[in-house]
Amino acid sequence: MLKKLFSISLALLLFHAGNSLFIHDIVRASQTDPAAEKVKAAVAKRGTGPKAKVTVKLKDKTKLKGYISNTTGDSFTLSDSKTGQFRTLAYSDVFEVKKQGGMSLAAKIGIGVGAGLGALALTYAIACHDDPFC
Repeated sequence: MLKKLFSISLALLLFHAGNSLFIHDIVRASQTDPAAEKVKAAVAKRGTGPKAKVTVKLKDKTKLKGYISNTTGDSFTLSDSKTGQFRTLAYSDVFEVKKQGGMSLAAKIGIGVGAGLGALALTYAIACHDDPFC
């Protein structure tokens, strides 16, 4: 009788341990990586097609340039416009997605300051061109 009780309790213990590991794996798989969600949102924002040119920085510090040609639930396809190669990248492998080209904030501020100074100089030149005391 003791052997039977021991074998049943051992079987129940093993069954419970197996199910708890299985449930733990399911819960872990359902949790998403916030960084991957951020990348997924950036890719969705850019869209697909030749006008969706991006620079992709991978977690292994590799930089890739091209356009987003296709997106799926867990990955997207980056097409290199120069070589014509396609590369499928998982959202979890990507560190950052940026719009290709464009000016930095410092360049935009410099252009604004230069335009303002130019307008001020032009206004001074027009207002004071005949006045010897100006």
